[in-house]
Parts: sequence; structure tokens; C-alpha cells
Amino acid sequence: PKTFKSSSDYVSDLFNIQIAPRPMKKDASTAMPEVSPQKSSTYFQVSEPKAKLMTRYSREMTLINGDWDELVQRLGKKLLVLSNEQTSIAEESNANDMLGNDVALKVAQKVRPSDASKFRSYVDDVGYITMLLLSLSGRLARTDNALHCIVDDSHPDKKILEAKRDRLLEQLDEAKQLKDDIDRRGAIISKILEKSLTIEEYADYDYFINMKAKLIVDSREIADKIKLGEEQLAALKDTLVQSEC
Repeated sequence: PKTFKSSSDYVSDLFNIQIAPRPMKKDASTAMPEVSPQKSSTYFQVSEPKAKLMTRYSREMTLINGDWDELVQRLGKKLLVLSNEQTSIAEESNANDMLGNDVALKVAQKVRPSDASKFRSYVDDVGYITMLLLSLSGRLARTDNALHCIVDDSHPDKKILEAKRDRLLEQLDEAKQLKDDIDRRGAIISKILEKSLTIEEYADYDYFINMKAKLIVDSREIADKIKLGEEQLAALKDTLVQSEC
């Protein structure tokens, strides 16, 4: 069986995505139960050829099980869970940005202006390189998955896709090298801050900078899964309408 790629397959080892978020205070009147989507679910793990492939698989399985409506309902529920998680990630991102602002104030008060400038540049670069890596890896995943679907070596699109994949691999490698350079600068910044900040202040900085990258990764992953799920749901509904005609 063919294995379909997701963007995280190319960059998951580059980020500290295991860091646990700090507890967030929520209004009891608006708090919703936290439900994590099943990460092993086939519905939200592939990125190409997206709805068409999964709908064909779903059609075959549903014809066996004879329950289209149940499948549509299940997809709808999964999308609702993902939407709730997307909201939660947005709240965590806002809280982390506020923490970052507090850290930046402490840094400006306790280090030389030149070092404070380096700190700000580093924080900006962490966001930039994370989004760049995710963008390139997402395009690479789509290209690889499109290639996986071509079984005929003489297909006119194969060479075009292979050339595109090779260019993206080169660009991804360059982005990884850029991240290595940013990480080296980050190590220097960390040493400066460790000497200048209190233990608690440095812990806040360390948490903020790691969560900044993690939340960008999480946000992109959830957005991709929602897009895929919406395409699958629309395709299933179209098939349902056609089958009733």
C-alpha cells in the first residue's frame, strides 16, 4: 500500500513539539470540554490527492456498510473537534504572545541595547523560519503524493512533478541550513539571557520561544486537516446527491 506524506514528515524532527502548554484559565461559562482528535484517523492524515482518493475509499467502504449518512455525520463531528482545537490553539498563541511581550520588557530592562536588538531579531526569525519550513514541506508533501498516484512512468506529468520535487528538496535543505544558523544565534542569546534574567524570567523566555514554534506547527497542522476534511465532506455530499438521482 502507498504511504501518503504530510508536511510534518519532513520537519517534525526540527522542532520541540513535545513541550506541554501551561494551564490556561477559562471562563467556566464558556469553557468547552477538551477533546483531542484521533491522530491515527485516516481521514485527517493524508494531504494529496485529498478528497478524491479518500472519497473513493470511503465510497467502497460505505457501499459495503450501506450507511452514507453515518459517514457524513462522522466527518462532521471530526471537523467540529478540529475546529474546537483550532480555537484552543489560537487562545494559546495569544497567551504566549502576551508572555513574549512581558519577556521582551524584562530583556530590554536587563541587557545592553545591542543584545536586546539581537533578541528581537531572533524571536522574529524563529517565526519566519518555522513558517517557511512548513510552507516548503507542505508543497513537497503534495508533490510527493501526486507522484505516488502516477503509476505510468510515461505519464507527461511525472517528469514535471519530479523536477518540482527536486527543486523543493533543494529549497527545504537551504531552509534547514538557515534554521541551523538561527539556532546557533539562539544559543548565544540564551547564554546572555541566562546570565541577566532571574531563574523564573529565563524559564518564561525558554517556554515562550519553544511554544512560539510549536504553536505555529500545531496551527498549520490543524488548518491542513480542516481543509482536507471539508473537501472530503463536500465530495461525499456531492456523491450522495448523485447517487440519489
